Amino acid sequence: MPITEDNTGRAGRAHRIFFAIWPDNDTQKQLAGLTKQLRLESLCSGRKIKAENIHLTLVFVGKVYPDRLEVLRDVADSVKQSVLPAFDLVIDEVRYWKHNHIVYIAPGKVPHELVNLEGALRDAISTAGFPLEQRAYAPHITLMRNAFCPALPELAKPIAWRVREWMLVKSEQATNGSVYTPIGCWPLGGF
Repeated sequence: MPITEDNTGRAGRAHRIFFAIWPDNDTQKQLAGLTKQLRLESLCSGRKIKAENIHLTLVFVGKVYPDRLEVLRDVADSVKQSVLPAFDLVIDEVRYWKHNHIVYIAPGKVPHELVNLEGALRDAISTAGFPLEQRAYAPHITLMRNAFCPALPELAKPIAWRVREWMLVKSEQATNGSVYTPIGCWPLGGF
């Protein structure tokens, strides 16, 4: 996903903001093709996530006003200074959350590098004065929303995702769904 100009300059208008990792183009194609490959649309009713919106959220910050975005960039710069290493994320499970009607994929084993990145961001964001939800981190990649899924297929082959960077992202609602705009990007160590 390319970085674009931050157009959040309107005073007083808050945007939904989160930190995430975004797949490279090849991984994004693999992840986007899963809905079709797994025949999820025939097994589950629901709305498929657009390929360009597929990501893994690290920390959801919530509504942020434009004058506070620079604080989040500073937070990200401070976390980057800790030289967190790049890592591989192996996606190997298909799951369904009945309570919020989401079909998603996830790693069977969560890499400690991912846990460390999420924890470092969460601690720095909280220290900077942003209130965050207090719940356990459950890394996942949403494939379908508003889903009813009585049965789930197995993932035939794991998908290896080479995680080399993380982003600060703005979410906006449009007539055809959410639009995500990266407003900052930081590399992980080794790349």
